[in-house]
Amino acid sequence: MAEPRPLQEIPAQRCAGLRLLFTDLDDTMTEGGLLPASTFECLWALAAAAVRIVVVTGRPAGWCDHIARMWPVAAAVGENGALVYAYDRERRRMDRAYLIPEAERRDGQRRLARIRERVLREVPACAIAADQPFRLADLAIDYREDAGPLNEQEVRTLCGIIESEGASYRISSIHINCWYGDFDKVRGVRRFLADRGRQLEQPEVQDSSLFIGDSPNDEPLFRALAASIGVANIRPFLERMRYRPAYLTERPSAAGFAEAVGLILARR
Repeated sequence: MAEPRPLQEIPAQRCAGLRLLFTDLDDTMTEGGLLPASTFECLWALAAAAVRIVVVTGRPAGWCDHIARMWPVAAAVGENGALVYAYDRERRRMDRAYLIPEAERRDGQRRLARIRERVLREVPACAIAADQPFRLADLAIDYREDAGPLNEQEVRTLCGIIESEGASYRISSIHINCWYGDFDKVRGVRRFLADRGRQLEQPEVQDSSLFIGDSPNDEPLFRALAASIGVANIRPFLERMRYRPAYLTERPSAAGFAEAVGLILARR
């Protein structure tokens, strides 16, 4: 559980060799629920520098279709790793990969209905995320986007309900995402790489990749990638995180994302 180092300590060699940037979305690329112009400027600057971007998010399939289609990114990994959407602009075709089959997704949604019923009854201050209609594999419980913010005890109660129902879950900065099935953000990233003939453990992948995130649900990627950056708003979570980012920005959220991208590009 090493403490993250200041972003300024990231080696110039790491920045120069960057070819693949994985990044969380909410409160990493956004600020106060909005995607600022600075984030889009960063995306286009990275693309111009031949850095491929993969958004790795808890947001739903519907959002990922939009992101993959309309942003300058290589792909979107959504619903905490349940799916990978990549738009082929030459063929004008969306390539969609799912980590669990449709029958399993449908069964999972049936089982998630019980969790939905229980959390709304037992923790009335929470809500089901507004983007739930666009999800295929998970249930997103809103505890501080449009609902709440809930206190720590209420969040623990929600997690206890999910655990008692045998589901997996991750806590983001705004939602608690829960699901049935063998997937998470790292498995989603592995699928993206495998579909392109690459493996996460390959030295050339580790040496040329980096992840930026902001919350405990990013822990699997902080662990899996040798190089990672946390934006400053991750600080309140660090004490309870076993796997932490290697580096930390001075500024939070989208401003921290711009800080990180600006430094990386300046050192290339």
